[in-house]
Amino acid sequence: MIKPYPFQAKMLQLNRQALREGYNAPLTVSPTGSGKTIMFAIIAHGAMKKGNRVLILVHRKEILEQTLEKLYMLGVQSGQVAAGMPMTRDAVSVAMVGTLVRRLNKIQKPDLIVIDEAHHSVAGQWKKILSYFTDVPRLGWTATPERLDGSGLVETYDCMIKGPSINWLVKNDYLSYPVVYRPPEEMTKKYHIKRGDFDKDEQVETMTKKHIIGDVIEHYRNYLDKLPAVCFCVSLQHCDIMTKQFQTAGYRAVMVYGNMPRKERESAIKGLADGSIHIVTSCDVISEGVDVPVMAGCILLRKTMSLGLYLQQVGRALRKFPGKENAIILDHAGNYYLHGHPLTERAWSLDAKSRKDRKENPPTTTDCPKCFAVWPGEPKKCPSCGYVFNDAENKTGMVRKPPEVIAGELIAALPGADQETIKKIMNDIDKIMRMDPKTRQKYMLKRAFELQDKARIKALADAIGYKPGWTNYIWKKVLGNR
Repeated sequence: MIKPYPFQAKMLQLNRQALREGYNAPLTVSPTGSGKTIMFAIIAHGAMKKGNRVLILVHRKEILEQTLEKLYMLGVQSGQVAAGMPMTRDAVSVAMVGTLVRRLNKIQKPDLIVIDEAHHSVAGQWKKILSYFTDVPRLGWTATPERLDGSGLVETYDCMIKGPSINWLVKNDYLSYPVVYRPPEEMTKKYHIKRGDFDKDEQVETMTKKHIIGDVIEHYRNYLDKLPAVCFCVSLQHCDIMTKQFQTAGYRAVMVYGNMPRKERESAIKGLADGSIHIVTSCDVISEGVDVPVMAGCILLRKTMSLGLYLQQVGRALRKFPGKENAIILDHAGNYYLHGHPLTERAWSLDAKSRKDRKENPPTTTDCPKCFAVWPGEPKKCPSCGYVFNDAENKTGMVRKPPEVIAGELIAALPGADQETIKKIMNDIDKIMRMDPKTRQKYMLKRAFELQDKARIKALADAIGYKPGWTNYIWKKVLGNR
C-alpha cells in the first residue's frame, strides 16, 4: 500500500469534503512533480472498495500506461479503453479520450469520473464525454488550470482545490530548487502568431542557425556537462537536428517522439538514469504527463505563449533524486520573460484570463548581468554568483549595469575627462542597455561616428560588454570616413 505525503493526504481529504458539501465537479490544482497520478489513483481505489465504478480520462498513451501502473501498485485490477483493446467490466477503467468518445454507448455508466490534465476538459472530445455523463460527479486534476486561448474552466468545474505551490514544494524539500539561466545574448526575434501560439516554422528557422545551436551546446557544457537533461524542441525536425548536433559535440543524445515504440522510449528515459544517455530531445512528448525520474535540468528551445506548457516542461526537471540539489533550466527561448520564474506564485482561477493582460503584465524577474541567472521578484543579491543588484537595474528582463560601477570604469578609461562628459556617456549606456541587440549595435555605430574619439568609443563599448576588437574595427571605419 502506498502512503501519501501529508500534503497529498490533505488534498485527498479536500476532494472528499467538496463532494460531501454538494460540489459536483471540483478541480484540484497541484504542480508537476507533486504526485497527481498517485493521488487520484488512491481516490479510485477508495471508490472501488465502496462498490463504485470509476472512469479515469487521459489523452496520451504514456499517461494511460503510467496510470495503469500506479493503480497496479495499489492492487487495483483496471481495464483500459484504448484502440485495439477489448472492453472489460472492471470497476476501474482508464480511457483514452479519443477512443472513448467513439464507444460511449458501450461502456457501463460510472459513479465517478476522474480527469487527468483537466485543463483540456473544455475541448471537443472531452466536452462530448462529460456532456454524455452530465449527472456523474467528476474530479479534475491539473498543474495549470489555464488554456492557451485564455478561456476559463468555470463551465466545467464548480470549485477549485488549490494544492501547494512549486515554491512551497521546493522549500519543503519535495522538489529541487530551480536555477534559471538565459544566454548572454538574449533571443529577441519576434514571431507571428499561428493557431494561438508562436509560429513553429519561424522558430525552427531561427533556432537552427549555427550560432544559436553553438550557444545551446556551450551552455549545456558549462552548466550540465554530461548530466541527464531533456532538450525541449520546436518540432520533430528540430529534435533531429539538435540530437545530431549534440552527438557531433561528443554527447550521447537520442530523440523521443510520439509514435516511438514503447521499449525504445523507456530505454531512452532509463538511459538518462544510468548515464548511458546524456541528452534526450523531445517535442511535446515529455512536456505533459510523462515521468522522467532522473533529470538534472532541461533546455528550453521553444518559445510559447502557453504558461501551462512552460510549467510542464520546467516541472519535469524539478523532480529530486539522490545527490541532486538544484534543477538547471537553460532558457534559450526567453519563456521566463513571458511567464516568470518557476518559483513565481500564481493566482489560479476558474475564470478566463485576458491574453492582453498576461502579455502586458508578465511576472517580475531580475537577471544577473554577471552570471546571467534569472530570479523571481527583485532580490538584493544574486543567489547564484553573489552579485549585488542595484536599484537602477531593470526588473523585467533587460539588464542595465549600475551607474556607480560604470562611473568608476569611465573615469579610469578617460583620464582627465570632466564630470559632464562622464555623465553624458553614462546616460548613453543607460539608454543602450534598454535596447534589443540589433538596435543597440546600430546606435553604437551612430555614436561612434558622432563622438570621433577612440577613448570615448572604447569606454562606451567596454561598459556594455563589447570586445576590444569591436572598438578597433569601428575606429578604422571612423578614420576612413574623415
